[in-house]
Amino acid sequence: MSQRTRILGNSLAAWTFGFACVHIAWACGWRGGLDDSFGPIFDRPWFLAYDVIAGLLMYGAAAGALLLVSGRSVPTLRRVTRVAAIGALLRGAPAVVFDVFGGTYDVVGFGADVWFTVAGVAGLLLWAGTRRLSPASAPARRSLGMA
Repeated sequence: MSQRTRILGNSLAAWTFGFACVHIAWACGWRGGLDDSFGPIFDRPWFLAYDVIAGLLMYGAAAGALLLVSGRSVPTLRRVTRVAAIGALLRGAPAVVFDVFGGTYDVVGFGADVWFTVAGVAGLLLWAGTRRLSPASAPARRSLGMA
């Protein structure tokens, strides 16, 4: 695996871990970046559930990125990385376009849209960078009589 792929994976893990921490902090009542019109989190149970679930999923994604760059590139982990990256990109990229053309630059909305876009692109690059480690792309040992 290239040094660039390792740096990308570690950077993506940190990027994802950081946003997971923000979601968990919001779930605990922190108001950072939120508009004053939002009520307390405990008065908004759907947002509370979203923040907890999103935070936990992002912690898992950060762990997955670290596992990929540590050489544990199992096909299932690579598939999950690809699907999550495409999902993040589909969530973020159109929203950034709408934000830019609509002139909407609130801290949380625009920041989240950019976060998803960057995470999606980085996830796809990480997926592509770990392709050579995948057992499916390695030469078949059985055909060489080594299995």
